[in-house]
Order: sequence, then structure tokens, then C-alpha cells
Amino acid sequence: MKYMDSRLGAWQVGGDPTRGAVQFKIFFPTGPDPHISSIRVVGSFQDRPWDFVNAPHMTRSAIDEGTLWSYTTPVQLPAGFYEYKYLVTFDGGETRWVSDPCTRYGGSENQNAAVVIGGSDPAVAPLAHGRKPLRDLVVYELHLDDFTDDFRGARAPMDAAGDKLDYLVGLGVNAILFMPWTTWQNPDFDWGYTPFQYFAAEYRYVNDITQPAEKLSALKNLISACHQRGIHVVMDGVFNHVHPDFPYQHLYQTRDDCPFTASPFGGTFTGLQDLDFYSVCTREFIRDVCTYWIGEFGIDGIRFDNTVNYHVAGDARGIPDLLQDIRGYVDSTGGSNFSLTLEHLSMDAASLVNGTQATSFWDNSLYQNCFDSLWNGTINPSLLDTLNNQRYLSDPTKAPTLYLSNHDHSHVAWQAGARDNRGGFEWYRTQPYAVALMTAPGVPMIHSGDEFAEDHWIPEDDGGTGRRVQPRALRWKLAQDSVGVAVSRLYARLGAIRQQYPGLRSANFYPDHWDNWQTRFNPVGFGLDTARQVVIFHRWGQSAAGKLQRFYVVLNFSPQPQQVRVPFPENGPWTDLLANFDGNWTPNVTDFHLDVLVGSNWGHIFFREN
Repeated sequence: MKYMDSRLGAWQVGGDPTRGAVQFKIFFPTGPDPHISSIRVVGSFQDRPWDFVNAPHMTRSAIDEGTLWSYTTPVQLPAGFYEYKYLVTFDGGETRWVSDPCTRYGGSENQNAAVVIGGSDPAVAPLAHGRKPLRDLVVYELHLDDFTDDFRGARAPMDAAGDKLDYLVGLGVNAILFMPWTTWQNPDFDWGYTPFQYFAAEYRYVNDITQPAEKLSALKNLISACHQRGIHVVMDGVFNHVHPDFPYQHLYQTRDDCPFTASPFGGTFTGLQDLDFYSVCTREFIRDVCTYWIGEFGIDGIRFDNTVNYHVAGDARGIPDLLQDIRGYVDSTGGSNFSLTLEHLSMDAASLVNGTQATSFWDNSLYQNCFDSLWNGTINPSLLDTLNNQRYLSDPTKAPTLYLSNHDHSHVAWQAGARDNRGGFEWYRTQPYAVALMTAPGVPMIHSGDEFAEDHWIPEDDGGTGRRVQPRALRWKLAQDSVGVAVSRLYARLGAIRQQYPGLRSANFYPDHWDNWQTRFNPVGFGLDTARQVVIFHRWGQSAAGKLQRFYVVLNFSPQPQQVRVPFPENGPWTDLLANFDGNWTPNVTDFHLDVLVGSNWGHIFFREN
């Protein structure tokens, strides 16, 4: 079944922008009997809104894939936004209010579904200059509510987010990972990781009270605004589990009969309802969710949440088949460079990416090294392998995603001063980590607010209380104080370096292997010195004109300046790209080395092209 091609949910009949009838459809796949005797549609579209006594009955019919219930309003409705629900009567007389699993619009309350009559349907602008290869991306992760809370006023978050796109371009960002925008089951603040209606944009994000029929347009307009600036749009997709009130489960009298959720596939997520990827209907449903957002909204990638729980080793059903289906769909439309990133926090993440159509995986190792180091005041020998985790991927077009923090963790600036109860005031300790992030072979991702030392704290483990899912509204005024200006300036400079020098985005890294027993530089002078907390590594690649670009990165993670001897392959002038941040420094290398006094919590990026 192709859920959107078959126009499941509620759709306007005809293209009149001023009025139209509505057709409602619900699909039940071949399999367990839901034991339904009747379904009525109730909502604000009725002559007397929400009149369940006189609500119209849907008609049941058999189709090749199962059973279809449908109803078309006999009258045309004026242009507007209409909410509805299904009143289901089961065998024996039990009744149940159920929302629509295939609605394209979330309602304002009570888990309602909705439909629009009229409204515009803008085309999504193509991505300026086309999709870039994964390695060329600098990703910015944001939560629409938190990102816009400080400045949006009465506007919808998806409308207000456009205000900051030029700011992100100035940071060197060319991809945004939007935390889930699909509808959850209540109107409260949420991170969106308990999906309820997969084809609908969350009402909270698109509720522009002045234009109620433009809810899908708000998202399309935001994507277009991103594309016009060359910003890739990546959707966060949560496909392992759903909220326990997932409508399809409630459309079956015995909820355990629902084939979409009959059995857990792989792992389970406590407190949520796992989807059943053993079932063909589930695989088709989630595939259609993905192709809908790709085809209709022109997104440029998907980040797949919690893939550990819907991957079974040796069984393609689940994430491997889903990735294959998406890749086939993108290829069939002539698309390229579509990113498929896994949140697969497991030791087999790299092998799963190697063996599937995935292009990247989230790697927690840099975040863990960073947080441990900031707390303990030391660096771990594993840091070097963390920066070179590209070596675990066999395809150089694929790359791990690295970050200093993400939505699951406190801001990195908070951790910098946590031990002394100073939070972001010790932001400077994060500087060498920011340089490492932006010079490593992986795809760098910035958690919103990290670039100006926002320092919200959340618990790593909330003991099942739900206290981690809390608002962390960005305080944009922090970007204007002395700390915020300094950090923003560093991130903007690093973003510009990353974008300007293609060689820095290659897979090349030396030393190509580093063991945890190695606590001093290797005989050539590269590696890591844990006593002095200094790291030296070499990166290289080709410029756009085919010239060789070489980078020697020197990082001091200690609170004291460190005298370091840096090896070079050629004598003569080399440019320090970070020194150009404050002025010009082109040191002259003699005898194939340079003695450098590296400032505390600082670094250098020595560069030459020939």
C-alpha cells in the first residue's frame, strides 16, 4: 500500500481554492480482524460541529491489500482548517474515539486530526547549487521551539526560524538537522521522539493564527528559505517506536492484534510502543512516510533515531531494507547526495553503515572525550582515534558525524565550568575541542547554542521521570556579551576554514592508528602527549583546482602554555589559519620543524598549498 499515493487520511476533492468536498479514508491491511462494526467521522466540518449523534458513517470495501473505509462529504466546505476524529464502534458495542494515523495535519487538541480546504501549495525551491557530498556539510542541530522561543512572538516557530538562517550561513553552516517536526500526542512542549501522526507537521510548530490554512506551507516555505541559502534540510525520523496512543493500535478492538505493533522487532524502548518490522504493512508504512517527506517537501537527508532497536543482525527487515528502499526512491527521482545518518550508539555502528545504504552514524566518542576531559582536567589517549574514526568506514564517501554535544546532553559550555560551578564562564576550555571538531575527517555537527556558549544543563539519566525533556530556550542575548561574541567569532572562523579548504574535508588523517597505551608522541613527532595535554595530527587533500592542501593541527588542552616542536615535510613559510583570526602569522619552518609556544586551551592550523 502506498499511503499517500492512495490519498489515505483526509484530502480536499478538487483544486478550488475557495471551497471543496473532503474525502476521508482509513486502511486496514490484510491480517487480523479489527472487529469494527461501524466508523463515523466527527468534526468541525459538520453543520453542527462535533455532532457525534448525527455523524456520517463511513463505507467499508475490500481492496487487494486489505480493507478500506471511506466517506466523502456531500457538500462543499468553505476554505479553512477543519479538525476531525473517528468514532469507532466495535463488535459488542464498545466505542472508541480514534485519531487518523494518516492525517497530514495535526489538530489543536485532544489528539485531533485535521484537513485544509483551499490554502496555498507552494513549490519547494531547489537547493542552491545542488546537494553537496556529505563530507562538505557542517550540520547545525536545532529544536524549533527552543531555537525561536526568544524572538518569535506570536508567530509559528517554523515561520520565525527563517529569521536566523543568514546567521547560520555566517557560521559556515550548510545543513540543518531539525529535531522531529512530526506530530506528537499532546499540545505540550516535547522533543518529538514519541511520534503520533507521521505524515503531519506538529500543530505547535505551524500554528499561524492569522493563516490557519497555511500550516503545511509554513514548513515548505522554511525549507525553501533554507534551500535558497544553500542549506540542506535534514529531517529527524523516529521509526523504531510510537506513542502508546498511536492511532492504528486503537483502531483494533484488541490492541495486540494491530499488525503495525504486534511484536517488537529488535530491542524495546521502555514506556513506548515498538513498531513491528516483521510485518509488511509496517515496512510499507514507514517507507511511505520517508518518501512523502522527500518527494513532497524536498528534504535532503534523514537522521534515523534509535536504530539499535530496529536492527536485527542478519535480518534485512528493519533499517537495512528501509535504507535500501529510500535510496532506490531517491535514485529513481534523479537525486544524489541524499544523507542517511544513523543514531546507532553501538559498537557495530560502522559495520552497519559499511553494509547498508547509510552514509553516516552519530559517534558519541568525541562528546564523551570532551565531557570527561573538561571534568577531569586530562585528555585520554583514545582522543586521537576518536578524531580519526573515519578509518572504520570502508567507503570514503561515507563519514561519521561528530559533535561536542547534542540534544541528549547538556551544552558543552556548561560542562566546561561545571566542576567549579561556573558553567559557560569557562568557555575557553572548549576551544581546542571546537578546533578538533572542525578539522577532523568526520561531519561536524554543532548543537544549537554551543556557538555562543549557551549553558543549559539536563540530566544524563532522569530515572524514567521524563525530566530530560525540558525546554532549553536559546537566550540569544548571550551571543552579544563578551563570552558569546568570543565563542561565536571562533565558530565563524572555523566554519569559514572548513568551507574554504576542501582538503580539510577529506578522509586523510595521520597518525592513522593510535593505541590507548600510547601516551607520548610517536618517533616522528605526531600523536598525543597526555602529560602536557597536547595533540598534533596531519590532514591533507586536494583543492578545487587539484592542488595539494596540507594541514598540521596542533592543540593544547591544558591550562598552561606548552612549548611544542612540530614536524613539517617542507621548509619555508606556512600560514597559521587560526592566527589569521587575529592578524597574520606566517612562520618560517627550518630544519623541517617549528618550535611553537601554544597558548593554553588553544591551537594552530598550519597550512600550505602547492
